[in-house]
Amino acid sequence: MKRTVTIWLLFAGSIAGAQTPDDELPDLIRQLVETLAGSDEDADADVDLQALYETCEALLEEPLNLNTATESDLQQLQLLTDFQIQSLLEYRTYYGKLYSVYELPLILGFNEEIAAQLAPFITVVAERDERPPTFTDRLTRGRHQILARTGRVLEQQQGYRPISAAEQEAAPNARYLGAPWALYTRYRYTFKNKMQWAFSAKNDAGEPFFAGANRQGFDFYSAHVQIADVGIVERLIVGDYQMQFGQGLAAWGGYSLSKAADALNIKRHERGLTGYTSSNETMFRRGVALTLQHRSWKASAFVSYKNIDASADSSEFVAFQTTGQHNTLSRMAGKQAVSETLAGTNISYRFEHFHIGMTALWYRYGKDYNRAVKPYNRFELSEPQNANIGIDFYGVWPRVSVFGEGALSANGGWAALAGALFNIDPALCLSLLYRNYSRHYQAMYAQGFGETGHVANENGFYAGLRWFPLPDITVSAYADAYRFPWMRYRAYAPSHGFEYRAQIDYRPGNTLGMYLLIKQEQKQENNPDAAAAITPLQPVDALRIRYEITYELLAGLSMRNRLEWTRYRAAARETGLLLYHDIRYAFAKWPLSASLRFAVFDTDSWNTRLYAYEHDMLYAFSVPAYYSRGARWYLNLHIKTPARIDLWFRIAQTRFIHTDSISDGLTKIDGTHQTTAKIQLSVKF
Repeated sequence: MKRTVTIWLLFAGSIAGAQTPDDELPDLIRQLVETLAGSDEDADADVDLQALYETCEALLEEPLNLNTATESDLQQLQLLTDFQIQSLLEYRTYYGKLYSVYELPLILGFNEEIAAQLAPFITVVAERDERPPTFTDRLTRGRHQILARTGRVLEQQQGYRPISAAEQEAAPNARYLGAPWALYTRYRYTFKNKMQWAFSAKNDAGEPFFAGANRQGFDFYSAHVQIADVGIVERLIVGDYQMQFGQGLAAWGGYSLSKAADALNIKRHERGLTGYTSSNETMFRRGVALTLQHRSWKASAFVSYKNIDASADSSEFVAFQTTGQHNTLSRMAGKQAVSETLAGTNISYRFEHFHIGMTALWYRYGKDYNRAVKPYNRFELSEPQNANIGIDFYGVWPRVSVFGEGALSANGGWAALAGALFNIDPALCLSLLYRNYSRHYQAMYAQGFGETGHVANENGFYAGLRWFPLPDITVSAYADAYRFPWMRYRAYAPSHGFEYRAQIDYRPGNTLGMYLLIKQEQKQENNPDAAAAITPLQPVDALRIRYEITYELLAGLSMRNRLEWTRYRAAARETGLLLYHDIRYAFAKWPLSASLRFAVFDTDSWNTRLYAYEHDMLYAFSVPAYYSRGARWYLNLHIKTPARIDLWFRIAQTRFIHTDSISDGLTKIDGTHQTTAKIQLSVKF
């Protein structure tokens, strides 16, 4: 009784007021998506933002029950440290099931601010003990969802203009092969986390539909069946899947977190093998994957065979194609041009406070890999096959947790990473991480912590903290010093850099929140203006300052304002500015919600572009780059009917000043504005 009274007196209302309206992502995730969208330090880096977004949306639709969640379930939230996970599990063992989410701040390692961040993704349900589900239950008691979406740019782009047969013959890639409509549809069935199957189909704008090379219909298809928790079978997947093991130095697919808003979230939380539902056309494997678990042992095995996009001829390929777009003749010629065979395994053992695992991966391409060798990429993979092996660990104790991984590639290259999290006080936590990746380490399916998208040619030291000086204030900050021992993209000599980020959040109540962000990065890049035989490096200094405030004026009516300024200094000084105002309103008597944004921006060049997350449709996201000078607005409408039929409408327009055309090449628009429109239908039963 005393426990119940304490919970309700101290925390009633503090978390409920932080619930995210409708299907809006929480601030922490919005900032993470913006950070990942702007992480193009390496031109070849590819981050599956769609997978991150869909994971978050799935949790918003069906929050995780803290009373039944396993350690693996909590790790898949990607928002908790190992210490917080163990603390929650021990609290549940000692006190029993939680009564409410209001109880979360009572657990060591949590407070009201952390609970508010988690609130949209979690729930507490006192489920009665039930018999284990039968196979019939798995097939008949689940949820079905059918989703369809289409959209296009309303203005005519250069690639859709009519041209004569002679012009087409002279320039075969001067026109898109299909219509300007983008199409996406998906069917998914889920029974809790025990059974899932899904089928999706996608056509990018400009790709032929039931015509040309796509006479079978859509340009991309994906499907899988997943069964979980049947005896010692933790998970069996047939079809498309992703793999995430260790700290990402040997095998990791999908999204991954590095330097982001939460300075403590630096450890990869492996999800193992999972069914693939993203619309990204490249970041998945296709075959069979199996995970077995017996007591403290867990073993996974997976095989994959599929054809991948590449620039190739009959005997060799020179480059991978990762955009997934097949809307011109040259891009269509590279579709599924090379076979990819992959096999691997992961074995792990869990002690009381310690975990150790081993991952082995082998892959081969069906043609010789004859890429263009340049000085900066001379140590990258140039053979048609490779193998990686990694050993990872993590340990959790009351005040400290440690983690790390070491990996080797077939050519003898190596990569290593080690980190620690310290819970010094309930109000203060620290994080430390050191990584050292040799310049000749080769891993095509790795995504380790680092400054660039490649796990190679980098070493560095990271330190972060999260501090709660007052109940309404959170301070999160990190500093990262790194070095590249060899050349890299846009830096034709060994180089180094330093980055820091500090953010102060202030949330004095349930209807008001604001934060101030300062981020600066100093690094070295090529000097394009230097007239020398050897390109010299020049210092580059990028500074970004952001202030954002969110407030609720009335029940159902919330607003958000952001002011952001950036400065980029290399050979010359360039600046950029972004200001926007958001309005979101959920009608009380109508099943309708609306979101509106008006933004103005002024940047000197692409170097000072600014990214801002935009509210979009379910399972869709928009993080455009604001650059040049102009204004942008969008309007979203969401109709939610009692029959579990949802409709979304979205229109967005960007108007540029002092220009008579937008973009270039096939996407060029003659005019000063670009408008996109989308519609989506979701049916659940």
